[in-house]
Amino acid sequence: MRSRSTLLYLAAALTLNCAGQDAKSTADPVADTSGLPVYLKLLPKPEIEPWTKITGEQRWQQYVSLTYSPLAVLGAAAGAGVSQAIDSPTEWGQGAEGYGKRVASSYASTLVGNTVTFGSAALFHDDNRYFRSHSGGFFARLGHVIASPYVARNDQGGKRFSTSQFLGSAAYSGIQLAWQPRSWQGWDDVAINYSIWYGTVAGVNLFREFYPSFVKKFRKSHP
Repeated sequence: MRSRSTLLYLAAALTLNCAGQDAKSTADPVADTSGLPVYLKLLPKPEIEPWTKITGEQRWQQYVSLTYSPLAVLGAAAGAGVSQAIDSPTEWGQGAEGYGKRVASSYASTLVGNTVTFGSAALFHDDNRYFRSHSGGFFARLGHVIASPYVARNDQGGKRFSTSQFLGSAAYSGIQLAWQPRSWQGWDDVAINYSIWYGTVAGVNLFREFYPSFVKKFRKSHP
């Protein structure tokens, strides 16, 4: 839903506590999650380096984790909750029925966008996995996150524009108008839907970029 992007902005605030930490670490917290609390284990994680060509199984696992994981369902439920609170769209009303429609719409949009991205990534050999920046500064790392929804790797590991992510964003932004009420049928609504798609992808990658910093901070405070 359109207010779901508000939740993603909160993710940026969380990373500020880790802004001064180096992007590299001697031990890779992505690989070692032993002893971590559940909330840290559930956070989106970057790919373990070094880069290797993505396999069909890895591509499928990425699709499943983004589309059918508990976080995907919780994201749809949370976004629907915000939309319910501001009564958007008004045609769907309040109560359990209105909330159910908002959850279904939010999740269906994610399902459509991710499925198109998955299929076209296999077709165009796009590797949309997120690998962390190795820049030392916070703003350089943030720039890496901001650009990430448009970046893929080819079969040789080189970076290029992600055609599959573009097609997935178009599907997410446009197809959901088929079941949304009349008040959401304009081009401005497509633009809002696209903003939510971009905010979701960048927000997930924001957590991936700073995930090892979260882990290091937790282990430092819980030796």
